[in-house]
Amino acid sequence: MRKCDVRSPEDALVYITDCCLATVSRMAMKKSRPKGEFTRQISIAQQACDWMQYMGIDPKGTRAEDIIGRRTVHEWTKPFFPNNTTDNQQS
Repeated sequence: MRKCDVRSPEDALVYITDCCLATVSRMAMKKSRPKGEFTRQISIAQQACDWMQYMGIDPKGTRAEDIIGRRTVHEWTKPFFPNNTTDNQQS
């Protein structure tokens, strides 16, 4: 979803959730990341996904579609970690 497509509170939550998940995936790809900030971003993204599920908001076409009802945000990040990074545990 693009920012210019937001027309309702539901759209706003979908947009913000997708942006947060983009941040989480980008951080996961880095060899070095501030653990506290990474954990915080995962927590925020997980809460947003949980709210979308609770409120019955359709995640179709967003990153949340791969998470809601399937796995946690932390589990979703695992494929993004660099191959040579063993630090893929949420702290």
